[in-house]
Amino acid sequence: MMKRVIPTVAVMAGVLMMAAPANAGILLDYADILIDFDHATGKLTVVDHAGTSLKATLRDNADVVLDRADIASAASFDVLFDALVSNPAGADNIGISGTLAGTDTDLGSDAYKGSLGNLAGGLGGADGIAFVGGILSITTKLSGIGGSILLDPVAGDWIFSGTSDFPTGVGSDGLSDQFTVADAQRDNFTTGKVIVIDIAVPVFGDGSSTFSFGNADDFFAAALTRDGFMSDGGDMKVTIVPAPGAALLAVMGMGMVGWIKRRS
Repeated sequence: MMKRVIPTVAVMAGVLMMAAPANAGILLDYADILIDFDHATGKLTVVDHAGTSLKATLRDNADVVLDRADIASAASFDVLFDALVSNPAGADNIGISGTLAGTDTDLGSDAYKGSLGNLAGGLGGADGIAFVGGILSITTKLSGIGGSILLDPVAGDWIFSGTSDFPTGVGSDGLSDQFTVADAQRDNFTTGKVIVIDIAVPVFGDGSSTFSFGNADDFFAAALTRDGFMSDGGDMKVTIVPAPGAALLAVMGMGMVGWIKRRS
């Protein structure tokens, strides 16, 4: 049996490598975002402001940048992250749920939009909320609303244009400081890998330092008695990955059926 299984596995592995998507993901990296958190309700809101900048990159399977566009000012784009932090004083049971939307620089309407799973991740797990060294880090997964995360407000390619302030060289679409996701590719981007938000929280609302707290549970519990907490800025990274293509799944299924028939 082993002699028959090994060649089959090798063929399927080769198919996987050949059929892997050419564009492995999109990274949207916001710097200097504005954070607001209402500790009484658990509502977390992230928006851009005058100092916010955004770097968007299109990457291949080897994490090599294919295209990149930088935007210097929030006057050229918008981002809204609206979420609810659940059980903020619980024991290793902090979750977050909500939505994220971003406005395209060319189209002037939402170009991407996703929803967060209501994840309650243990500290140190892949998803959840942690607090270390005055930084509140939130990591969670993203999925598309109504299908794809990359929306299609008008027919055609999704074009993300930057500014000449950040010359990045000519990318895969042949234009400097711009990257393009072809219309035919957009529906492949249906699930988000992760959202990571790092919020700088040096002091609580009453002015006392946060640096003596080493985990999110203790931090949130202390905030209840110290007038919540204040933030002096933060960063956010969103990684969007394409779903496996239907053709790849079909080929895998055909290969498995053929193997089963040969065994019977």
